[in-house]
Amino acid sequence: MTVKVGMVGCGGIANWHASHLEQMDDVKVIATCDIIPERAEAMAKRFGATPYEAHLPMYEKEDLDAVFICIPPGAHTNTETAAAEKGIHIFVEKPMTICINQAREVAQAVEKAGIVSAVGFQDRYLDIIDNLRTFLEGKKIGLFTGAWVGGMPTVPWWRVKAESGGQIVEQTIHLYDLARLLFGEVDTVYAQAGKGIMVGIENYDVEDYSSVVLTFKNGIIGNIITGDYLKEAVPRNGIEIYCQDERVEYDLRSAVRYHSRYLVREEKRAIDQGMRSDRTFIDAVKAKDPTMVRSPYSDALKSLAVTLAANESFETNKPIKVEY
Repeated sequence: MTVKVGMVGCGGIANWHASHLEQMDDVKVIATCDIIPERAEAMAKRFGATPYEAHLPMYEKEDLDAVFICIPPGAHTNTETAAAEKGIHIFVEKPMTICINQAREVAQAVEKAGIVSAVGFQDRYLDIIDNLRTFLEGKKIGLFTGAWVGGMPTVPWWRVKAESGGQIVEQTIHLYDLARLLFGEVDTVYAQAGKGIMVGIENYDVEDYSSVVLTFKNGIIGNIITGDYLKEAVPRNGIEIYCQDERVEYDLRSAVRYHSRYLVREEKRAIDQGMRSDRTFIDAVKAKDPTMVRSPYSDALKSLAVTLAANESFETNKPIKVEY
């Protein structure tokens, strides 16, 4: 079976997925869509596909098995629900939206249609995360810390909170999702944030930095910091876990180091987690088996809910109970 794929959004992350798909003999990109016609046309030329400027005509005219939806968080409309209604399997880049009610509607549409869904939380497909999860089984953990501190992405919509959700929702959500995978579900969040470092940037209204305390339902407490103001400083991205007998450092998509009293053991990433994520989605579509996917839409919705709760805590200056 050749899986016939459409691309909604043809920007940077879409081209990253496209670089994986073009290596697969059982995949054919037959249609592309972008509100910037030149981008849709460029990707269409790459695959010999048909370009569109809107997703609904593409859904109607093309015989699609699956679609990769790679658009800004605030740009989602009926992008997913219309695909689900036509039985088209969906891969949605994170964050899936900045509206939790919209995400719930999509999750319901996916369940009703019985389609395969996936969200782009690529860390779940890392070999070093597989091994870390095995290591943590039965371990007593009290605390962890996480950080996604670097510079500001240059795409113009990122700096507008109504379009991106801010850095926690748009970027650091990867760490929130990984924390859920490793430690379980979050009960409450309490967040503080600040501004004033990033000045003179047009249309910039997101937080410059933040710190979020997460209390999990099993009692584990974590703190995740986020910042977008670094210029020359070296970014810090990853999670540090404190077990009774070992301290574990996860460097984002690079390595995991296990520290005991007398020994440091390091495991480096050996696979392309992005390719593995996309390959798993395609295989799930071929098998019509949603359970093959490690981050289905219904689960990814919970990670989105945690980050949106953090935003609510910024605004109210109160702890927020996460509602899934």
